[in-house]
Amino acid sequence: MSVPTISQPLAEEAGAEGAGIQQAGVQEAGVEQASQPAMEKLHRRGKDGVLAMVALTIVVLAVGAVFAWRFVGGRLLVMETPSMCPAVCVGSLVADQPLRGALHPGELISFHPPGSAAIYTHRISAIFTNGMIQTRGIANATHDPWLITRADIVGRVVWTVWGLGWALKALPMLAVGVLAWVLVRGRMSRASRRAWDRLWMTALAVIPLWALSPLVRGQLVGVTVKPGTKDLGLARVVNTGLLSAAFHPVSGGRTVALGSAHIGMLSGPLSKHGAFYVHEALILRPWGWALLITIIISPLLAYFVHIWRDDEGLAPSSSSLEAVAA
Repeated sequence: MSVPTISQPLAEEAGAEGAGIQQAGVQEAGVEQASQPAMEKLHRRGKDGVLAMVALTIVVLAVGAVFAWRFVGGRLLVMETPSMCPAVCVGSLVADQPLRGALHPGELISFHPPGSAAIYTHRISAIFTNGMIQTRGIANATHDPWLITRADIVGRVVWTVWGLGWALKALPMLAVGVLAWVLVRGRMSRASRRAWDRLWMTALAVIPLWALSPLVRGQLVGVTVKPGTKDLGLARVVNTGLLSAAFHPVSGGRTVALGSAHIGMLSGPLSKHGAFYVHEALILRPWGWALLITIIISPLLAYFVHIWRDDEGLAPSSSSLEAVAA
């Protein structure tokens, strides 16, 4: 029985087809490997602008909430003086509603003092039979030097939030900044937007802190001469900042450490003009300093992270696009 043989031309053709199949497999693998970086670039392009849109959404919602409260008749105020510390200290957000119903001692109200356009938020200390109302700030040693009527009241305080008033004061700056951020970045090249985003995120954090100084600050509430002396002063100091701080008389004396919205007593020599000057300094635990330093250098850290990930250029190369198309 004869065994069929494959002729030389057929064998060469079969070998060529096999080699072609292997070569095609190598090409397909190469295309797949080349397409991976391109797909990663395209995925990053899909996330481009997310931070700007998130910031714009937050600002729009905040502005909408302010106008909505105003639309229902309410009023949002920011506490500017330490007269109500520690309950409602400087920087607290105060929400008023129109006055309805009877008033009672102990309630918080916002009002115009007689003959003034300023708005005060104090506690009702007494209501007299003739309808006159006496008010007082919690941190004040005496009652307010006036009596008000119901017509002077702007509204009854329904809730307060410590520190949130600083955000309300910063809202106009943040709104303008975010709007400029979003509008300008739309006209920039895609490769430049990362640096632009980092610049504006840093500016939106630094400028309000620099302009408003909400972190470390204090205010004296009453300075008197210590009994039996001529040049030794006593003062009540209120920490009106958001962070804990130490307060020290410039002319020397005892240092007092206070948490936010807390009140302490200072004593020290008066200046030659009879003034009492105080120096304040930030107090943080080691982990607090570490967190603060991390926040400060976070834009630089983000830059190095993007460099390490090769994420600065968002636009994929033409060869990568060709690989994806293939």
